[in-house]
Amino acid sequence: MNKFVSQLKDNSRSIKWLASILVISLPLLLPVSAQMKAYMMITLWAITMWMFELVYEAVVGILIPVLYILFNVCEPSVAFAGWLSSTPWITIGGLMVGSVFVSSGLVKRIAYKMLIITGGSLIGIVIGITITSIILTPIIPSVMAKVALMTPLVIGFCQVLGLGKKDKTASALMLVVFLALWSPKMAFVTASADSVMTAGILAKHYAYTLSWMGWAKDMFIPALLWTLISVSLVFVLKPEKIHLEKSYLMDQYNNLGPMTEREKKTIIMAVTLILLLATDSWHNIEATWIMVVIGTLSFFPGIGLSRTEDFNKLNFSIVFYLVGAVAIGNVTASLGVTQDIVRVITPIFAEQSSLFLIMSIYVFSMFATLLLNPLALIATLMGPVADICGSLGYPSILGGYAMIMGFNQAIFPYQVGPLMLLYGFGYLKLSNLMKVMAVRIAVGLIFTALVTYPYWKLMGLVQ
Repeated sequence: MNKFVSQLKDNSRSIKWLASILVISLPLLLPVSAQMKAYMMITLWAITMWMFELVYEAVVGILIPVLYILFNVCEPSVAFAGWLSSTPWITIGGLMVGSVFVSSGLVKRIAYKMLIITGGSLIGIVIGITITSIILTPIIPSVMAKVALMTPLVIGFCQVLGLGKKDKTASALMLVVFLALWSPKMAFVTASADSVMTAGILAKHYAYTLSWMGWAKDMFIPALLWTLISVSLVFVLKPEKIHLEKSYLMDQYNNLGPMTEREKKTIIMAVTLILLLATDSWHNIEATWIMVVIGTLSFFPGIGLSRTEDFNKLNFSIVFYLVGAVAIGNVTASLGVTQDIVRVITPIFAEQSSLFLIMSIYVFSMFATLLLNPLALIATLMGPVADICGSLGYPSILGGYAMIMGFNQAIFPYQVGPLMLLYGFGYLKLSNLMKVMAVRIAVGLIFTALVTYPYWKLMGLVQ
């Protein structure tokens, strides 16, 4: 049996390589210049490698700009321009800040405290996890890291309650973790890599710089309401009534011991960070440099929130992946491909309403994640979408917001890294996941049309 499974995997990988080679070779048949053929082949190579997970995503990110230079697609100044954007630096700063929360143990303290306050019933657990997740949202930019932190805690609840793996109640609790972390990430520009990349692309190519509070003004309310609705959908599974004894929660909290000096410093750091981010329109310091400075200060003597070993554990591979994805966008824009796409598509939307435009971008983005990672989609399509919105008289950021909301949907684990990680723990049944997420997709369409769109009209994004 194991031999059969292994052979099946090998065959599947061979098919993926064959399909990739065929896709990458297609530009050779097109009547375009050698430069354009090289651009298309390198870009398709990157996309297929990411899509089929044939080469580690960070390695692909490193190679993309190098290949563009080697095959004379563009100058090094264009290929490596991503390193001069805010995208890698705000990510590095966020990784350092997030590391402090992980290593200090403050996340567990916040989670257990919230659960003690909200109670040990199923509804209390749902509310406690949701509040904890919202608190962590603007501070830790990696949803993957937050899922890795919160999931073992909830698995502990499942074991204490005697819940079987993949039963309806265990699946519901696992989905609460994912939905409470994945849904609110749209609220802040510092909450996820896709928000960071979107803001970076718009700032570089469209001189559209949005403050941290400006982004929150447009997205916090829709994201918060969407989080509450998303989390409530786990009750579609009809989980059984459960109750965690308060004594258990108190024991877990007390086992953490008294709040350490490091945890107190972490709270001060978090409050300082949020205040600086929220007032960036006053002091005119970009969120990027605030995150980097706060993150690096945590290593300074006298502050002592992070140590050398903490730095060595940071997942810097995501930075190379992001910069590689940004390189695709930069080169695409430099070759005029973006303008060609806009010239073809804009007339389709010219006579349509703003609601039609937003819903079209939303639905397209939602289905596009079935084929490609959201970050790769942002790198290749954010430019054209922003241009289409701009050419129709709307703010460029409108397209970014609509894309990010579309990317928030998923129905299969492979579409979203954090969901794949959570699914890998073995407590979430696929059929239960698909049932909740299918309902969430239907509800999301209604929510976007009846809540998000009117809110954006109120904010002046659309007329």
